[in-house]
Amino acid sequence: MLALIGISIAAVPILAYAQPSSDIKQIYPKMYPAGGLEWKGETTQNTNWNKICEDKKGRIWFSGGDHWGTDRQGGRYEDRYERPWGYGNTTVCYYDPKTDKAYVAYELNSVSAIFSNAETPGHGKIHADIVCDADGNIWTGGYLGSSYSHEWTQQYYPKSYVGGAIIKYNPESKDVDYYGIPNPGGGLVSLKYDAKRNVVHGVTVERQRYYRLNIDSMELKRYDIARHSGREITADHEGNVWFFNEFNSFTKFDPDTETYTDFDTKMPGLLRASAVSKKGVIYGITAEGFVWSWDTKTNKYEESGHVVGTPDTRVYTPNLCIDEQWGRLYFMAGGHGSTLAGMPILTVFDLKEKKFYWPGAVDVDGCYGSVVGKDHAVYFSCYFYAQKNGKRLKDKDGNEYRLPGLVRYDPSKNLEDFK
Repeated sequence: MLALIGISIAAVPILAYAQPSSDIKQIYPKMYPAGGLEWKGETTQNTNWNKICEDKKGRIWFSGGDHWGTDRQGGRYEDRYERPWGYGNTTVCYYDPKTDKAYVAYELNSVSAIFSNAETPGHGKIHADIVCDADGNIWTGGYLGSSYSHEWTQQYYPKSYVGGAIIKYNPESKDVDYYGIPNPGGGLVSLKYDAKRNVVHGVTVERQRYYRLNIDSMELKRYDIARHSGREITADHEGNVWFFNEFNSFTKFDPDTETYTDFDTKMPGLLRASAVSKKGVIYGITAEGFVWSWDTKTNKYEESGHVVGTPDTRVYTPNLCIDEQWGRLYFMAGGHGSTLAGMPILTVFDLKEKKFYWPGAVDVDGCYGSVVGKDHAVYFSCYFYAQKNGKRLKDKDGNEYRLPGLVRYDPSKNLEDFK
């Protein structure tokens, strides 16, 4: 691995701005909190971990959840039997750039026949993707709230969490369709849409089951992929699925023949986020912060270096998106206490020149999804401190507090402006 890291660093041009300094300037992009349930005048939303998307009308879909489960440390449970809707609740939201406002579309438990109460955890968050299909419908799936007495019990409802449900939502008619639970007891950590076959598929966290749901026939297939590691799968535009395997490389699943092909090209760490270009190139980032690409047509692999130029320092970066027209990748580098500047660093990678730029640091705890809009605006699904005019807000007890929501960044077309 050390040799691979050395090669990846050497492949990146070393310029005066090849690494952001620890005193990098802070920038203040717009933030839009996720709406949701309130209790005693305060929001209960405190987390989000999902990938996000843009629909056909340019709206950005994201979510917020309460993450509390039924017994999570740090939660407030003294009134657990008073709350009418329990713990583990998630809202699916959207941002409309025409109005510059965010809205709540629906609450995930209420549309998926899952009960959330003082004893049974509901969908505490979305850990999978929110995706848009060819008809403009929005698809997603649930994940249980953080619950130490439920998550690994391998017991079934009503004793424990019933499992992640798949939901389709029509934004125009507001119609919701419930497609069931692909793996009982398992939360969904990845959800992709195959337009060619009209299939929704992904991975469950418990027992690492890969599932495929055919929307037309309602046929559900489940595959045991215990060799798969991590919480990210990638699907190319042909419908092939790419898993990260125990060889630190890719395994390709052909949906027509239902066969697997292993590759042994060693990558610099566990895949944490990815994006696929129209030409079939997968761009990925590892949990440690190394960026690479894989051409699905030629199986050519190329490393691009570390997201903030510190190969010996882990900078956890579970988000990545691509602007193909402008030829660049975007990241919110860092999170979960793994940062270089005390807060995540907004990063731009020029695909043509193979060069990183760092416009500035952003006051968020972490970012788990991102997408580039039609107008080249970049959106990040983040967990951030409640703010107004760049200053953190405080709750009624005088404490700073964090919220899930969307961050909008409007980049310059000229890369020289990032220096």
